[in-house]
Amino acid sequence: MRTIALVISLAAGAACLSACSDNSRQEAEEAGNAFATDIENAGDRAADFDQNTLQNADAALDRAGDRLDEAADKTRDAAQATRDATGRALENAGEALQR
Repeated sequence: MRTIALVISLAAGAACLSACSDNSRQEAEEAGNAFATDIENAGDRAADFDQNTLQNADAALDRAGDRLDEAADKTRDAAQATRDATGRALENAGEALQR
C-alpha cells in the first residue's frame, strides 16, 4: 500500500514540475519574441532618423524592457511554483513512507 501511495505522490509531483517548466519556457519564449519584434520595429523606425522616429524607438525600447521585466517576473513565479510543488510532492512521499 505504501509503495502505491509513494508512486502516485511522485507521479503527481513530476506532473506538476513538468507543467510548471513548460509554462516557464513558454512565457519566456513569448517575451523574447515580443522583445525581438519591438527591437526590429524600433530599428526600422530609427532608420528615418527624425525626432519623432527617435521618440517612437525610445518608447518601443521602453515597452521591450517592460516585457522583459514581466517575463522575468513570470519566470520567477513559475520557478517558485515549481519549487513549492516539488516540496509538496516530497512531503507527500515522506508521509506515504511513514504510513
